[in-house]
Amino acid sequence: MTGGQGRVLVLIHGWGFSRAVWSTVADELRDLPLWIPDLPGHGESLGGSLLEDAHTMARILTEQLPAGTREPIWVGWSMGGLVALAAAARWQGRQRLALICATPRFTAAPDWPCALQPQALEMFGEELVRDRPALERHFAALCARGDPTPMALRRQLLNAMAECPARLEALSAGLRVLAETDLRTEWVGLDAPVAAWLAADDALVPSVATELAALRPDVRLRLAPGGHASWLREPSAVAGFLREVTA
Repeated sequence: MTGGQGRVLVLIHGWGFSRAVWSTVADELRDLPLWIPDLPGHGESLGGSLLEDAHTMARILTEQLPAGTREPIWVGWSMGGLVALAAAARWQGRQRLALICATPRFTAAPDWPCALQPQALEMFGEELVRDRPALERHFAALCARGDPTPMALRRQLLNAMAECPARLEALSAGLRVLAETDLRTEWVGLDAPVAAWLAADDALVPSVATELAALRPDVRLRLAPGGHASWLREPSAVAGFLREVTA
């Protein structure tokens, strides 16, 4: 973390990764106050079962914010977007929110077809117990799908997961959060500026731009080419978007 006073960018990673996934974006934003936590059971953080509930995670994050933070800018990628949105719903005061390839609800419902089928996450859970390396390969391939160089990005993602492996209980808890959390009401009711960076060929978050805008006509939207993790290859583009969000 740099700074710690006033406005702070809070960068929250996704399922199976760690704070390190933000390193190149953080380099682009090194002149701004940043706080980049590890979620429970990921990176250097313990307590993976705490991930079972997004609202519990929101409480933990708001309580751990750097001293002097008056205006957090919550930024969450993938599952981290749910945590960021839940934290924003809890925070009392000035703030902003940006979702990066994330959505208030990751599973499909009759009134929310633009999402994964629940059976997909059930299969992830079964594969996690049966063959975790196979699941990680599958997940990395889905994250890389839609990217101009999917094989290279897949290797990058697998290396990132191998260098700092998440704890099994955290992965299981994270899958439950993805399967069960619905924060559309929080997205609609949040009294703060909101933004979303979405990928045109995202295999994990099907294009939800129309739905997000229908719920929040004031959302600042950016639809970028590529897949779920393509922003990792172009950190300057995401960093530029976040600078717009903070302006």
